[in-house]
Amino acid sequence: MTAVAGQRPRLLSRTYLQVALAAVFINTSYGTLSYAFSVLVTDDAAGGAFGRDVVSVGFGLALLVSGVASIATGTVSDLFGSRRLMAGGAVLGAAGLALFAAVQEPWQAVLVLAVVLGPAMAATFYEPVYVLMNRWFAAPDRPRAYGVLTLLSGVSVTIFTPLTRLFVDQFGWREGTLGLAAILLVVGIAVPLLLWEPTDGHAHQRGLRGNLLRETREGVRQTTPRFWLFSVAFFVATAAFSGFAFHMIAQLETRGFAPGPVAVAIAVTGIVSLPMRLLLPSLSARFSGTALLTGCLLLLALSAWIASVAGEWWQVWVYVAVFGAVFGAVYPLRALVVSEGFSGPYFGRVIGLQALLVAFGRAAGPALLGIFATGRASYALGFQVSALVLALSAVVMWASMRNGGANVATEADSARSPR
Repeated sequence: MTAVAGQRPRLLSRTYLQVALAAVFINTSYGTLSYAFSVLVTDDAAGGAFGRDVVSVGFGLALLVSGVASIATGTVSDLFGSRRLMAGGAVLGAAGLALFAAVQEPWQAVLVLAVVLGPAMAATFYEPVYVLMNRWFAAPDRPRAYGVLTLLSGVSVTIFTPLTRLFVDQFGWREGTLGLAAILLVVGIAVPLLLWEPTDGHAHQRGLRGNLLRETREGVRQTTPRFWLFSVAFFVATAAFSGFAFHMIAQLETRGFAPGPVAVAIAVTGIVSLPMRLLLPSLSARFSGTALLTGCLLLLALSAWIASVAGEWWQVWVYVAVFGAVFGAVYPLRALVVSEGFSGPYFGRVIGLQALLVAFGRAAGPALLGIFATGRASYALGFQVSALVLALSAVVMWASMRNGGANVATEADSARSPR
């Protein structure tokens, strides 16, 4: 089932059915292993049992471990495929959630989050799916394909934030976490069984006679200084973005807003994000991916500042509108920029290397803001600092990439598409 030269997959083709299935997997993995913790970190959940700082640091360490593990998972995806990696990561993630629900001491919570959930994140978040996408679609079709994937993956926060809140309220946070583990286990095993994995005999043969460390080093050698400058700028932006996004519910609660309505408002950001999730990656055919990504980061900076001063519900809804419009397109646009330079057999390793920095940013932001923010005033200041950092990093990123493209070595495009 290979693509016919010059023939573009239709939106109702089997190729896009595969994209829809992959989106179900991503919604579930992000919902259970990431967005759920914006509720679990609160005082009436694990944050009350162990401390918000403990859960924040543990979640941050999990992201750090996921970044380190993503280098290996990128190599595995390149050489041996993504399907088994995704299923194995889902099983590991479900086990980690079950263990987290059972721990009694703060150090145990941190250990489970870092050692078990960290590797599970690396195997179940976007990167293995991005490798599949680059095999399913030729370069001209990827912007639309990324847009569709981002659109269909945009309901994770909308589903799992209120669902986790409901589980916690009805059953308690430990039983609720077990419910999340069951959802991840079922979806995480079923979906990879239904995905089509293009075969690449050369990659498999190289993997059989080589080793992961050597193949990973080969991926590092494909990068350039411009790629790393872009990646470092994105790392700084990710730290600021992830920090205030992770603590948004807690921030609004400290400003006097009721927990239930706040969870609903944050869930609405997922719905608001849907149109731009499709539109922004598709616009890369007319505008550079770097320009689109820079604009998104500047709007995220504005949303962080709005959240820092919110005292009325109309301000919360302005935040929902601004943040929701762009947050869902940030990571796919980042991957799209990288795919402009790497569309061949090294893509998984290169995106995995960048995922290491992204994970460090996603870890540092929530942890630092969680330690720093102990009251209303410190939360507001932390959000304002995040806004400033986002704006500055967006400017640096734009300056480093304003001539367009990641300007890194390009491999032959060997994408294949099922009909």
